[in-house]
Amino acid sequence: MAAATRASADNSTAELNGHTLKRKKTATHDNIDTLLERLRGYGNPALHVTPDHKIELRSTEVPTPSPQEALVHVRCTGICGSDMHLWHRGAIGPLVVDRSCILGHEPSGVVLAIGSEVTNVQLGDRVAIEPGVPCRKCWLCDAGKYNLCEDVKFAGVCPSAGTIRRFIAHDARQLHKLPDSMTFAQGALVEPLSVVLHAIKQCKGSIGIGRPALICGAGPIGLCALAAAKATGAWPLVITDVDQAKLDFARQMFPGIGTYLVEISKTPAQCSEEIRALYGCGPRELERAGPSKTEYNAPSTVLECTGIESSVATAAYSCRRNGTVMVIGVGRSIMNNVPFMQLSLSEIELRFINRYSDTWPAGINALAGGQVMNLDALVTHTFPLEQAVEAMNLCADPATPSIKVQIVDDTEIEI
Repeated sequence: MAAATRASADNSTAELNGHTLKRKKTATHDNIDTLLERLRGYGNPALHVTPDHKIELRSTEVPTPSPQEALVHVRCTGICGSDMHLWHRGAIGPLVVDRSCILGHEPSGVVLAIGSEVTNVQLGDRVAIEPGVPCRKCWLCDAGKYNLCEDVKFAGVCPSAGTIRRFIAHDARQLHKLPDSMTFAQGALVEPLSVVLHAIKQCKGSIGIGRPALICGAGPIGLCALAAAKATGAWPLVITDVDQAKLDFARQMFPGIGTYLVEISKTPAQCSEEIRALYGCGPRELERAGPSKTEYNAPSTVLECTGIESSVATAAYSCRRNGTVMVIGVGRSIMNNVPFMQLSLSEIELRFINRYSDTWPAGINALAGGQVMNLDALVTHTFPLEQAVEAMNLCADPATPSIKVQIVDDTEIEI
């Protein structure tokens, strides 16, 4: 069923051509009431998470777009690890599920209507949806760092409703047009790819052609990081994980890379010595900080994609002196066992990111046509919107391995 569902979503170009012929029409403020009344007949099922860790599909109102918003039919939304955290833990750091909230923040879809002040998109446009809506008034927004805006409204994080539903109203300035060559499934992959693109951008040039790099974690973000690192020309590349099946998947997706299976019985320092050996590095005496004739072979950039404390420590020990460790995900509010002396004596730059800024156009360009990178293989399962709860349950089931699960809605909307 999963394959058939994906094929249905990917064959959306036929519908696209139908919309293209109608793009001169515009559903704006003068006829929005008529459109909304028609759309209510389709229903607007949405996946809710509650403070008591329950998820359920509920009927919700079709939203009315403001003058700055567009009404979008969400055709595809990927499930993220953060959706699972909000469900099972009820929080991600300070972001707490304190009320019922709609999940989802990896969407793509079709514009059904636009507000009176919208000029960048029109009826029928296929779009990838950037989930964060910044205030555009603070000093961080003025500086172009809108990902750090303290008043950002981020879809799927309480109290902002997410995108696992049929219809959403979203700030049109956060909608990015998809070329005809891209499917909705690919459009929904722009969000996780954007996380990685922002991380690489913040590495300040430490990753590039012929420079060795290490990726820690072979989940969706780690595999996106591997794809992006390979696209920069970084080489050799090694990816780590505790799950051999994920490493096998990575090797199948990217032939020629190195893999390292992390054994939890080994210390981060021990793991790092074995990882560095894959790059041609000889053994070190970490306790004595002795010189190493093969230090230059070590990875100059480590993209840490697990957020696990021991993996961050392994990244620090594995990195080349004067290199960069980029922590892409943080799993705990406080980490007590990061080897700061190693980082200090080696002048290793420890960097972090928060989401992304100005990455959507680059992400779309990178995925369009598959010339720079092709992430299609990441999508291992798809479910219709009506089975969103089942999709979440599959993600939570360790007996059913998955990489990226997407929820699609192939409902034909007559506008």
